[in-house]
Amino acid sequence: MEKQVIDEKTEVTEQLLSEYYSRMETGEELFIYRKGKDIDREKEGLLLIRCGFEKVVKMRECPKKGCFLIKCVKCEKREPKLSIIVPMYNEGRTADELLTLLINHEWIMDVEIIIVESNSSDGTREIAKKHAESNPGLVKLILEEKPMGKGNAVLNGIKQATGNYYAIQDGDLEYKVDDYDRLLKPIRDEEALFVLGSRYRKDDWKMRKFSEGGSKNNLIAGYLNLGQKLLTGVINLACGSKMTDPFTMYKIFHKDCMYGINFRGGKFGLDWEIVTRFLRKGYKPVEMYITYNARSYAEGKKVDLIGNPLEGLRALWYSRVVADVYDYGDK
Repeated sequence: MEKQVIDEKTEVTEQLLSEYYSRMETGEELFIYRKGKDIDREKEGLLLIRCGFEKVVKMRECPKKGCFLIKCVKCEKREPKLSIIVPMYNEGRTADELLTLLINHEWIMDVEIIIVESNSSDGTREIAKKHAESNPGLVKLILEEKPMGKGNAVLNGIKQATGNYYAIQDGDLEYKVDDYDRLLKPIRDEEALFVLGSRYRKDDWKMRKFSEGGSKNNLIAGYLNLGQKLLTGVINLACGSKMTDPFTMYKIFHKDCMYGINFRGGKFGLDWEIVTRFLRKGYKPVEMYITYNARSYAEGKKVDLIGNPLEGLRALWYSRVVADVYDYGDK
């Protein structure tokens, strides 16, 4: 199968890409030479994906001096479909209500709900099975033999996903399902490939406020709020970004953002991996404010006050310093 080439003297427009798409075969590669040494990968990637091309990479080496080379592949055009990955472990208090809300929500695009249940001991598995059996066309269920961490559960869910967009949904009720409507709009309108739901208001940095537990919980909330701000500063400094809430659960992104990357997963380190490695590929998130009601440890919060930050910093070091921009696909 011959590869198609657009030289560096040709302006790349939506019309030109549509012409190439119409005469290429599915799976055929398109190589685009561009002048200069850098690329607005967010803009270029959005344009290519909008026109039906995926597996977009900036090649590590370019045979033409003073140029860079983009490689992509023609794929079948399809309507936006969202795969919602729901990792669950011991979420018996909230699992039934959360899944009911997701199933009954009036979505603005086609969706599938993929529950990854990690062998809970509090009845969560039975709740997940009930919803999967009652909604066979909408809900998929992956049963893990033992808990391997939220990050690994998310990656297991993505392996079974058939959507071209992914969203990560915790099994609790800290986040409002209704916020999906606003978060999905720029994706449905093909204006963004990566969206974050920020839990911060400009006039209030105290994201977590526990209503129960007295002074002890207030102290923990203060520690978490301060730690969140400090760690956000660290990741922004490392990545040259200006995110307000890189650790939010609400991460929605096109599957092509993950192309070329081998994610390590783990427990909570995947939050750091996703934003760091997407930023290195050139995909800057669109941040939109969401509603957030933090739950306390008495209500089931699982954040390790020391272990999670350390895991995140290790993930940042690997994703920003050790790993290449791509693990594969750019040779």
